[in-house]
Amino acid sequence: MGYKRKFTRLKIACEGDLFRGNEHISCQLVDLSEKGMMLRTGASLTTDEELPLEFLLGPSRRIKCTVKIVRAAKNDYGAQIMEISKDDQQYLTEHLDDFIASNFGRL
Repeated sequence: MGYKRKFTRLKIACEGDLFRGNEHISCQLVDLSEKGMMLRTGASLTTDEELPLEFLLGPSRRIKCTVKIVRAAKNDYGAQIMEISKDDQQYLTEHLDDFIASNFGRL
């Protein structure tokens, strides 16, 4: 039996900003879950690299977290959320729950 994710990833299209020292790396979030995401960027990222990430979620909430690159395939990178504030995690969870409820109905 194959690997199964614990959290469903939802397709999303939002811009993000990764930071490596003084370097700013623009990226796009392709999908998102409570604990991870798929990032797309032209920059070269390394597996196991941990980077601060900021992205706008919803109309005005800027989420700040630290992600670890866990998978690399050309310009797409699987990233796991390693650090996030309790408030940002709660907002992220509620945003995803609201998205599922409004698009797929409550189960």
